[in-house]
Amino acid sequence: MGDHDDFEDNQYPDNDEFVPYVTAGNLAQKNGAKVCLWGKVTKVSASEGFYVKTVDEQEILIRLKRPLSEALEGWYEIYGVSQGKSIVCDEYVPFSDDMAKNIDTEGHKSLAKLLLALDEPWNLGEHLSNMNGVTPME
Repeated sequence: MGDHDDFEDNQYPDNDEFVPYVTAGNLAQKNGAKVCLWGKVTKVSASEGFYVKTVDEQEILIRLKRPLSEALEGWYEIYGVSQGKSIVCDEYVPFSDDMAKNIDTEGHKSLAKLLLALDEPWNLGEHLSNMNGVTPME
């Protein structure tokens, strides 16, 4: 695995903001917030957007801001704003065929549950010097 210092910020959408992963089961708890969700396309609707089945086996609507200009199939990582049992989509990123073969749905559900339980999961504190025993990667 490579060193992430050589990547530029524009390679990661919203790199300066924490966008939590959610599942359909905890989507409503993040109503109005920016979220990220994994889902497999089940149905495409010209008037509404598209539907995905999430890692917790629930189907939700992904509402689009503009009409689709491409066919959608397979797994996607979806970024947008939670609105109850739907997401207003800002961006969707397809999983490669290799990634889609090895999706750990149970692991992803656990990650989403953990992130929901923590207020600020990436906050390591004001002073990194307090992290005794933790050394930076070389």
